[in-house]
Amino acid sequence: MAIYHLSTKPISRSSGRSAVASVAYRAGIKITDDRLGKTYDYTKRNGVLWTGMATPHGLNIDRNELWNLAEKTETRSNSRTAREIVINIPHELMQGDQSAGKMLAYEFATNLSQKYQIAVDIAVHAPDKQGDNRNYHAHLLLTTRQITQEQDGRFELGKKSQLEMSNAQLKQAGLLSNQDELKEIRRAWAELANEYLAERNINERIDHRSHKDRGLLTLPTVKMGWQATELERQGVRTDVGDHNRAIKAYNEQVLTYQALQQQARQAEQERAEQAERQRQEQTRRQAELERAKTAQKTQTHENAQKGTLQSDKPKSATLVPTTPPKRLQSENKAVSERFKLTSAEINQRHAFLAKFHEKIQEIAKKLLNQELQALKNKGKPLLATFEKLRDNKPLFFGKDKWQQDKQQALDAYNAVKEQYDITKAKGVTAEHTKRAGEQLERDDPNTHRQAKIYMTELAKHEQTIRQEHAQSMGADDYAKPNQRYSGVIIQSDDKGTLQKTSSGIIYHSTKNFEVGKSYTLSHDEKTYTIQQDYEIRTKSQDRQQDKGKGFGD
Repeated sequence: MAIYHLSTKPISRSSGRSAVASVAYRAGIKITDDRLGKTYDYTKRNGVLWTGMATPHGLNIDRNELWNLAEKTETRSNSRTAREIVINIPHELMQGDQSAGKMLAYEFATNLSQKYQIAVDIAVHAPDKQGDNRNYHAHLLLTTRQITQEQDGRFELGKKSQLEMSNAQLKQAGLLSNQDELKEIRRAWAELANEYLAERNINERIDHRSHKDRGLLTLPTVKMGWQATELERQGVRTDVGDHNRAIKAYNEQVLTYQALQQQARQAEQERAEQAERQRQEQTRRQAELERAKTAQKTQTHENAQKGTLQSDKPKSATLVPTTPPKRLQSENKAVSERFKLTSAEINQRHAFLAKFHEKIQEIAKKLLNQELQALKNKGKPLLATFEKLRDNKPLFFGKDKWQQDKQQALDAYNAVKEQYDITKAKGVTAEHTKRAGEQLERDDPNTHRQAKIYMTELAKHEQTIRQEHAQSMGADDYAKPNQRYSGVIIQSDDKGTLQKTSSGIIYHSTKNFEVGKSYTLSHDEKTYTIQQDYEIRTKSQDRQQDKGKGFGD
């Protein structure tokens, strides 16, 4: 992944530093400091990939002349003679001929040069051999004063640049403070680097903002440096390494907590949406029932009027009887007909859902394999560290420390291996299936949406069939799964059981229910009467065939 880094520091005489010496080392060149009469030769140093110079208006000045002029212009013993900015170049841009990363550094330096009217010396470095092999970076050495060229061709470093002004001077000039200006430079680097990444179809991005400004609860790790990095590679624990490991462990806990919060919010949103859909469906059904009732009352009123007219006729006339009102159950049946599916429709939906479930399982298996591979990758360097320690036992001093480090390395590897074995033994879990459903919803929302629709349609079809069967048996409703019903049993045979409850007559199928008795004793001063009441609990019925893996009801 691309890593963001931009830091700045002054090159000051008070700290014993020289602009000439600094540029000699960073550019890997030989240069003489005319003020001190000292020559610096770093032509044999390795790791310098490219050097360049950016100046306002394309001024052509020699590196030796520029930095000796910078030293000559400043006369105080504590003067700042240069400012250094170090930037991490995304290693994704340093592949192949590395031209993209080098051009990025040069364009950023040019932008600084034009904005502040200064000269910027650029040196692009390869990663340190002992450090992180992704750490391509550039050193930008900035003049502290604006550079101009006189009519006679001489170069001058005149006014202090904006970056070297005090906050009081900046405020008086109506400019940003030093801190705010640095934030703008950090932002400009991130935006330019991200443009280069996007132009090359690289998905990685960098962000100049702090964790706090980005609203992150995680903590940033600290820069280890090449010495600590090399020691850690050799299996030697360092203070900075332990500090970063503690931060990473804390960050993992934060990310886990945030993931659980997100899942809870999503589940709550889905419950609210489902409740709203149910409310709308109930409202629609109620409206249809009200319209049916109104039509029934109108028909009854018309028949009553006809009966009244007939009663006014002579007795010899033929009387036309009024039409009896239809039962409300028939109206309910008419309403529920719209949810019934044909055999072809049922088969088509089951076939679609079968393929849908297969796809879910396929994704879930991939997620499991990814977890296993990640654990393998995590375990390999731990095992290598242990084996290196095991094969390099000290001959004299440090045996206790070596034994302790070796045991720690072995424990770390065994912990990862145990996690791998447990994960592999469990196989695809409900969590994998849930995540697979969420991934399919992101990758193929149309299929996911259609599957939910088919599940709902099949459930409503099944409810309609049960409702019609219950009404054909003379009941008002059928027994719902996992519910208890109390009341008198008024009929029971091989076709089912009818029970009178406070909510109406309930139909129970001949299986999947349990019966419990209770007795009511009444006394009318002469006799005692015992009435048996029955509580019936319907067992849960398996409807997994119509339920999407990883989804709620």
